[in-house]
Amino acid sequence: MTRGAVLAVLAFLSGPALAQDWATVEVCTVDVPEIVDEAFSPPGRAALEEAAAEIPNGTGRFWRIEAPSGAVSHLWGTFHASDRLILDLPQPLQDAIDAARVVAVEVDFIHPTRQSYRDAQYYPSRFLEGGDPFEATGSLGTIAGVPEEIDGWIRERGIELGWTEDMDLVLSPGGIAEMLLSDPCEDFSTGVLPIQDDYIQVQGRIAGARILGLEAQTAFLDDLDERPEIANAITAVYGSYLRPVTSNDERKTAFAIYLEGRLGLMTVADSAYINEVLGDTGAEALTLTDDYLLLERNQRFLQTLLPELDEGGVVVAIGAGHLPGETGMIELLRGAGYTLTREPLPGEAE
Repeated sequence: MTRGAVLAVLAFLSGPALAQDWATVEVCTVDVPEIVDEAFSPPGRAALEEAAAEIPNGTGRFWRIEAPSGAVSHLWGTFHASDRLILDLPQPLQDAIDAARVVAVEVDFIHPTRQSYRDAQYYPSRFLEGGDPFEATGSLGTIAGVPEEIDGWIRERGIELGWTEDMDLVLSPGGIAEMLLSDPCEDFSTGVLPIQDDYIQVQGRIAGARILGLEAQTAFLDDLDERPEIANAITAVYGSYLRPVTSNDERKTAFAIYLEGRLGLMTVADSAYINEVLGDTGAEALTLTDDYLLLERNQRFLQTLLPELDEGGVVVAIGAGHLPGETGMIELLRGAGYTLTREPLPGEAE
């Protein structure tokens, strides 16, 4: 998942609200993480836990990587949030960061030059027709063919992020998809508190580690510029995560699942939610989304990582959704000849 992308398990319950008014401080604040049965979409918690048990490597956020040479590194599944419960890193992970030669994150958003910073502001692939952001083109319609209700949620999110409700006259399909990767609950702390991925990068920098971005800053927009069908699928999926909620039961449940290291349950809960909100189109949209955000990008991450892992001393911090499953990073690394061993943490499930 890209920066700010773990919205999937934060959006189980629905209720009436206007614009982003549902994403209040009260809804977004978790004092005590707790799994609430009612927070799961059909078929419900028991059935989803049964399905999650079939997912390879479905439990555990922290893994030891041993190269054929014997060099040791570590893999960590992140949660893209800045909540104190998420930023409180377990000591074994902190120790690994402090000793790391390299800290690898999905994207290093630090700009290497002044020109890089300037270019990023009006990157052509973010806008229609190669892109003048000040010249609207196209015609107003339902965004990416999503249902009318979700179209409204997306436009409301655009307004909240500083666009107008007709941002689809300016933004490309990839630009709209990129816009939706941010969690409304992160609006309160944006620019002040880092999400966990960025916090790990900061900790690595303090420790003197070299920071390695596993893909370029522009990779997401460049990829989607050539594949609007994937951009539209991501827009439908992430637009569905904007369904209004009326309590923080879903957020406290998401935090509890993550802190227990139950990544397989996160995966199946996401699928159930998308099927509930998007109906018949949900499965196809989620498949296209996951095939790109997880599978394709995992392959890219792997190729960037291999030379570093052979030397060892790497802490790899990528979204938790990248780890489990037959095509997850754990199995990909094993297939490349590395030995991965889970390192259980206090509070995690067995």
